[in-house]
Amino acid sequence: MIPTTASIMVRAMTPSDLDGALPLSQAVGWPYRREDWSVALGLGQGVLAVADGRIVASALWWPYDDRFATCGIIIVSPAMQGRGLGRMLMDHLLAANGGRSILLNSTEEGRCLYAAFGFRDIGTVHQHQAWLPADTTLTPPSGDDGQVRSARLDDMPTILRIDENAFGARRTKLITEFLRIGSAAVIERNDTVRGFAICRPFGLGQAIGPVVARSTEDARSLIRHFLQAKAGEFLRIDIDGESGLGDWLTAQGLPDVGAVTTMVRGTRPPVPGPDRIYGVASQSFG
Repeated sequence: MIPTTASIMVRAMTPSDLDGALPLSQAVGWPYRREDWSVALGLGQGVLAVADGRIVASALWWPYDDRFATCGIIIVSPAMQGRGLGRMLMDHLLAANGGRSILLNSTEEGRCLYAAFGFRDIGTVHQHQAWLPADTTLTPPSGDDGQVRSARLDDMPTILRIDENAFGARRTKLITEFLRIGSAAVIERNDTVRGFAICRPFGLGQAIGPVVARSTEDARSLIRHFLQAKAGEFLRIDIDGESGLGDWLTAQGLPDVGAVTTMVRGTRPPVPGPDRIYGVASQSFG
């Protein structure tokens, strides 16, 4: 028998919940691995709804400072939808974040719920992905695309500064973890690093992001680096809807498979520029 809402316990997520959380994401068709859940929880905090010892809903968030956080992996088991679990977990999430402004990327189904909590639309993120054949021929660079190379340890302060300029908050913990499990490339002009991209294991293969640059051309060069390096694998990148990269990615063999709506509750931190995010770290992390 499916438990009633009254018999559902809401509690904090811990590392011991990783095995129980995996079936939840599988039930809604998300390609998360146990490792992806582990990274997400390790970088932030989460709350779960549990019924008869089984995890039936989740919500995670990632505070970047006292003013701003992102949230995601907000899932309700299909068998338990329509019981107010999403609203229940959002109440806990917002209470835990106090007065922080919060950013999320919502499916069409979730927008009404988030709007009821004061979130408003501010943009879109488009998901491009495919198995990229090992013999893929990529569109050659045009003009002066700068020099792209693998990142070095001494690039870390510059990468963190560029990311903060583009995102509006410092993400030292996230960038450090992504570099631990993945690899980074930077683009140089006149011996100065002007942008970076990270590629890491995720889901069905590899995920590229964040991609931070000063121009669409530089963003393409950084992405091209990983398309070449990871050819023969499943590749995913989630791009800002205003990035100007969609048609180019499709031409490289990574079609647009869907979009989500970026929403914010409160005010998104100002970004001084000229650095901007072309590819997000993930739909959850922003």
